[in-house]
Amino acid sequence: MDDDDYWNTSETKAKAFSFDDDVLSTQEILAIGQKSYASPGQSEESLFNNISISTVQSAAIPLNSLVSSKVLDLILLAQSGKDPSKETKYEPEQTVAMTLKRLTLGRSCSLHVHRSMKSKTELLDGALAIGDGNAVLTVVLFLIQTLNKKLVYELLSSRPVALNHYIAFLQNEGKISELTDLLTMLGRSPDAAMYQYQHTVKTQGNNVDVLLRKLGNLLANHFNQPGVDQHQAKMIADYVKLLEWQKHVNKPELPYKSVIEWLAYNCSHHWHEGAGNAMSPLTLCQRHQITPLQYDWVVLNVHAKSGKWDIVESLFTKKDWFGRTTISSNIPMETLLSRLSQLQASKQLLASCLNKVASSDDRLRLAHIYKIHAVVIETLAKQKDRTALTNYKMTLNPQSEEYILAENTLRDNVSHLGDVKEIMVTC
Repeated sequence: MDDDDYWNTSETKAKAFSFDDDVLSTQEILAIGQKSYASPGQSEESLFNNISISTVQSAAIPLNSLVSSKVLDLILLAQSGKDPSKETKYEPEQTVAMTLKRLTLGRSCSLHVHRSMKSKTELLDGALAIGDGNAVLTVVLFLIQTLNKKLVYELLSSRPVALNHYIAFLQNEGKISELTDLLTMLGRSPDAAMYQYQHTVKTQGNNVDVLLRKLGNLLANHFNQPGVDQHQAKMIADYVKLLEWQKHVNKPELPYKSVIEWLAYNCSHHWHEGAGNAMSPLTLCQRHQITPLQYDWVVLNVHAKSGKWDIVESLFTKKDWFGRTTISSNIPMETLLSRLSQLQASKQLLASCLNKVASSDDRLRLAHIYKIHAVVIETLAKQKDRTALTNYKMTLNPQSEEYILAENTLRDNVSHLGDVKEIMVTC
């Protein structure tokens, strides 16, 4: 059977859809709408009677979802017959408090709602009272944006905490010109000059010639003015002198070191060079007024750390006319003892330092701290305190040199110290 014969059969025509079929009439459409959906044997009235009113959900929409609470308050206020203009408005203090709360909690807020000078001042004082540095700085920057700078500087001059926050901000941001203007207007020109000096040294780089030129201009224009701290001016002049010396010795691998760092370098690498040589430690001390205390401290640390105790002992120990070893140092004795102990100096050197302590009580206390037993025994013997010496002997290891020294000291008459000193020489 071909295709035409198939589609023309009676069975196929009965099942197939025809575009020539008539559309539904109006009566047929209405009949569909009137069709009952009741179950067989159930009337339409009984179908609707079974529906409870309580099952129908209310379609009411909350009023506050359509109208804001502020507008709703105004509507209710208008219906009450009251004059909205005479109603109490929000107090500025409440607005300031809310803003500060959001600032301290780190939430977003607009400070520009505070337009009056009173509100801005209260905002700054409130941030200071809370003690939140971020809030203080945020308010100060807002004041800088919205007020005359002179007026802001007057506010900051009476609020040193806020002023310090703003100074630190300008310094960290590298806004030296603004920082200089601020400090100059506040009458703090020396501080402005020091900040300029610090910024110049920090940001210059490795060009010594440019740094020398800038520091020379800074020294002439700012540090030679009346009222400038002469100590600060001398410090800048000394640093310029140090830079000139660094340029002369030509050590590019050691840029911008302090004079103490240079002294440590010279002690380590040029210790045996005589005075007059540019790299000699003594020449450096004379040229840059390094104090004897600074010199002793640097020499002690440099040579002790490198294990050159012979140099340390030659620096601090001297022989008197009787051949006895004495200590001579510009470092306070207790400080020297503490540092020698940290650097693991010999017991003999520590004992020599302890014997330099004038007070017997202090000497005994320090000898206990650093466990210099010979000095403890000798001091107790000089004090003729047999009981204390006996008790101390019991803390020592039997048959040790210190134990034997204490035992011999107790056996002899404690008033005769010659034997004690003779025994100490062998310890």
